Amino acid sequence: MIHIDHLNVSLNDKSILKNIDLTVKEGTYFGLIGPNGSGKTTLLKTIARLIPSDAGHIQIAGNDLSTYKPKVMAQYLSYVPQDTTIDFNFNVKDIVMMGRHAHGRFLNKHTTDEAIVREAMEATDTWRFAKKSILNLSGGQRQLVFIAKAIAQDTPLILLDEPIAALDVYYQMHILKLLKSLTEQGKTVVIVLHDLNLAARFCETLVLLREGEVEAYGAVEQVLTKQTLKETYHINADIREDKRIQALQVTPL
Repeated sequence: MIHIDHLNVSLNDKSILKNIDLTVKEGTYFGLIGPNGSGKTTLLKTIARLIPSDAGHIQIAGNDLSTYKPKVMAQYLSYVPQDTTIDFNFNVKDIVMMGRHAHGRFLNKHTTDEAIVREAMEATDTWRFAKKSILNLSGGQRQLVFIAKAIAQDTPLILLDEPIAALDVYYQMHILKLLKSLTEQGKTVVIVLHDLNLAARFCETLVLLREGEVEAYGAVEQVLTKQTLKETYHINADIREDKRIQALQVTPL
């Protein structure tokens, strides 16, 4: 689904990403982890073509990222930003309906679009405030709305930048399980997470970034080791398998 080869990105003459090489397979729940400022958001934005690269190549579905026209790109890829602040007074349903613009319909709504939007909103528990102004929602509620918009966009690839940061524990689990169900339907999810235990529980593959470079890349047990956590996060940690949830558990010491 995504192939990245020798990617380099600079912002304001400062090197942010350095020689990134990785592949995201179709249908994978793929996690980006790393300390603050390690380049996770920049990598996601570069894949979404919101930030230009200095060198290297990104391919999506076998084609170079630069060859996609914006509308075609929006049919392949949806993006949930870290900052969901919005200054326009749209109601919540209209925000989610904007996800259907990629398919040529927003102002000219189709009954199929209505059904897809309602399904996405019910899945994210946002239908209950469909008619409310986006300006009157909390930060966590806005996050749910933007996740619903991405789901309604119905793309093979979904990029999410810390989508559960403002959510309480119930909605954190709800959204991560929902995204898992989408990968089981064949969609590819690339998600930035700070909670290592949730990353270990839900993601199949992890990339650990450190100062703009790939520190570790692979299966969860290959990435979340005592050595990599010590070198990257500067913490001592106990790592064990929680048999109840069949996932690694990281305990900082």
